[in-house]
Amino acid sequence: MPHVKIDKREFDELVGREVDEELLYEKASFLGVHWNHEEGPEWDVEVYPNRPDLLSVEGLARAYRGFFGVKTGSESYTPSGGSIEVDIDSSVEEVRPHIACAVVRDVDVSEKILNGWIQLQEKLHESMGRKRDKLAIGLHDLGQVEPPFTYRAVEPDRVSFTPLEHDREMQLGEILDEHEKGQEYAWILEDEDRYPVIEDSEGRVISFPPIINNQLTEVTAGTSDIFIDVTGKDRRTVLKVLNILTTALSERGGYVETVLVNGEEMPDLEPDEWKLDPEYFRDISGLELDDSQIIERLEKMKFGAEKKNDAIEVRVPAYRNDVMHQYDLIEDVVIAHGYDNIEPEIPEIDQVAEERPVEDYTRIMRDILQGTGALETHTYVLSNREKLFHRMNLEGEEIAEMSNALTEDYTAVRNWLLPSLMNVLRRNRHRSYPQKFFEVADVSVLDDSATGASNRRKLAYVHSGNSADYTDVRQVLQVLERDLGVEFRIDSGSGNCFDPERSGDIYLGEEKIGIIGEFSSSVIENWDLDRGVAGFELDVEKLLEIIRN
Repeated sequence: MPHVKIDKREFDELVGREVDEELLYEKASFLGVHWNHEEGPEWDVEVYPNRPDLLSVEGLARAYRGFFGVKTGSESYTPSGGSIEVDIDSSVEEVRPHIACAVVRDVDVSEKILNGWIQLQEKLHESMGRKRDKLAIGLHDLGQVEPPFTYRAVEPDRVSFTPLEHDREMQLGEILDEHEKGQEYAWILEDEDRYPVIEDSEGRVISFPPIINNQLTEVTAGTSDIFIDVTGKDRRTVLKVLNILTTALSERGGYVETVLVNGEEMPDLEPDEWKLDPEYFRDISGLELDDSQIIERLEKMKFGAEKKNDAIEVRVPAYRNDVMHQYDLIEDVVIAHGYDNIEPEIPEIDQVAEERPVEDYTRIMRDILQGTGALETHTYVLSNREKLFHRMNLEGEEIAEMSNALTEDYTAVRNWLLPSLMNVLRRNRHRSYPQKFFEVADVSVLDDSATGASNRRKLAYVHSGNSADYTDVRQVLQVLERDLGVEFRIDSGSGNCFDPERSGDIYLGEEKIGIIGEFSSSVIENWDLDRGVAGFELDVEKLLEIIRN
């Protein structure tokens, strides 16, 4: 989870009163924010990913003004109409199609405030921005440039400017090769022939998203008028991040001015309108609160709320991106009520709980593999077809997929584990070899059950190094055989992702329970690896069923 550094004196000033440290330790975490005192006024604050609006001292102070009862209810953010325009050229459509912009004027920027904004910018890059791939943010000194602006894609050698923290003009390609930020984020544009830039009316590049801004527009202490650009691949995310930024900056006394982006006025800071059914709230939460008490708690969470007819109309602030259902509103009411004020009850369920046998068996297998010197990993359950099939040189098959995935990286639930471990090896290429990893975790397999798919526990193991081969992983499999008291049979398999001459199918009795082998050179190349890799995967539940029978 993201961590931000907060000066508590600054936080107290923005909240409007001094907040007792014990209150931060004991109550503040209910908002999904954990406060850890470091030294003097400095605090390390850990923020849950679903609340990116809390990644700045301004956002934290705004939330806690309501939570601690200093100022409840929604804040008013009404942008004034501006005259600045941004034209989007069709050339960016295939590169980085979306841009959103705003202006914040008359801000009293100090060095401390500026450092906080830079921290907010970078935390949004890392979290919602997926390391700038999904979105990137630019803050500019508006007094140094001449609107209107144009957002377009250009050939790398046709445009040059002086990037931040540099003292000479560089072409876009040079920036990717030589500048520190260019080298760090060049991977985002590695498949593109043209790169996105934002230019002013005089043809000067003010930003090269998602890489670096022009030194000309650097925001410094004393800057009063700030132009904000957010570019990216997902329109909704780009617009939400613009709202988070503009409302945070306006907390410092500045006022927001709209920008016309291809004729569309931005930012739109009008709250979203929701309805909360009080009876539904009481049924779901189990709390017997009357309507006025529900409204009071919604206002503590900085919502606007009022009773109309049989529903409570809720105004969700434009900087909140985590409200997608009445459940989210119910959760916030419960948070404001206080988890420690809820009386626990024993549910009327006539059952005795017990651990599934596969869990105990999983622990045993973990202990065995740790004893071989392998490191255990915990990877994402979500993946995509590229990793599950294409990089493994396999034909695609039906799997559990999401119909409206937010990102191309996570579009399906994995149906086997070895691709996850190959991805671990890819991310650890700069570490010393040999490398040995294993994972015992669930995958999703389509079936005839009521949900259409079921979880299956599987185990996967990989060994990578200059001399890693079939023999190495077969020896580890033999350790499992010995310690589990079973005897596997290896029959020649179809090869698939493995070298056909150095692979096989794993059987226990007459049942196939897994695969083993050396990965083919093409699979290793697909994962950008430069050393041999061998591995195996077992169906733990099928293995346990056979043993128990």
